[in-house]
Amino acid sequence: MTNMTPLVTFKDVKKSFGAFKAVKELNLEIGRGEFVAIMGPSGCGKTTTLRMLAGLEAPSSGTITIDGQEMNDVPVHDRDTPLVWQSLALFPFLNVTENVEFGLKMRGVAPDERRTRALQWLDRMGLKGFENRRIDELSGGQRQRVALARSLVTEPQMLLLDEPLSALDAHLVIRMQGVLTKLQKELGITFVYVTHSQSEAFAMADRVVIMGQGEIAQIGKPQEIFRAPQNRFVAEFVGRNNILEGVVHGDIITIDGSDFALPGAPDGPVEIVVAADRMQIHATAPTDAAIAAEFVSEEFAGTGIICYFEGEGGEELKAQVTESQLATLQPEPGKMFWLSWAPDAAHVIAG
Repeated sequence: MTNMTPLVTFKDVKKSFGAFKAVKELNLEIGRGEFVAIMGPSGCGKTTTLRMLAGLEAPSSGTITIDGQEMNDVPVHDRDTPLVWQSLALFPFLNVTENVEFGLKMRGVAPDERRTRALQWLDRMGLKGFENRRIDELSGGQRQRVALARSLVTEPQMLLLDEPLSALDAHLVIRMQGVLTKLQKELGITFVYVTHSQSEAFAMADRVVIMGQGEIAQIGKPQEIFRAPQNRFVAEFVGRNNILEGVVHGDIITIDGSDFALPGAPDGPVEIVVAADRMQIHATAPTDAAIAAEFVSEEFAGTGIICYFEGEGGEELKAQVTESQLATLQPEPGKMFWLSWAPDAAHVIAG
């Protein structure tokens, strides 16, 4: 975050649709110049939160303020909160330049000035030479850039983005992540980005807000969310984590009859998280503590291979390995292995 001064404040915000509570109670501050990603499973309330910020939905109770002004009753057209939609919502009957000019035209900007500003933004977005193209003549990535130019040409203090990369091919997603991150840093404006993609959120955001069932489950930097989930919901949502139950006594946790070091943990029953990339696989029983597990299957995950195991208690266990490590292990369904981890690789889940 470039400035800790709040630009946006949600205070005790709730939103219901009939009996359904889409947002149960939201308290959140978003700083000036901050890139915040809001993510969670379908139906968690993330899109409703964004729509309330944009003015497309009114809170059932609570207040939303932007730059110190309460916005609950401020209509969409009086807010400086352009929204880049998942569908992009470009006008097919207008060419590229006319699409970018549209917001300026609605604000009464003179034709010459709006054309100049539109062309400047098209050049900035790498679309010089495409000014007179029809929208259906553009690739997905090019349409995405037009939508961004149309939103940013009005020089807003904040940009809202609702899953803007979900319709793009994988290689374009990576490219557009770089475009968005560079733009946000150069412009210094606030980005509020809703997504279900962990890779997008973790790659771009200063802070990530995880929502579940209409509530905030955790807020933190991407590394904090990934390595130190605060509860089981976040640990399960974030991805390839192993969640293990055990009993702690004197900095030792006992899991499936094996004792592992766990310094600083409270005595009694606890749950710990060990990420798949921190799980070690042994072909033979090591001298140190390890959990015996049966190999089930493998999944190619781009940067590595996820091996799935079943522990003696029936729990699913995961470990990430490289292709060369997999070739050395030569796993087959039903084959037994032993899994272990370093003491600092385990994180205790609060509560």
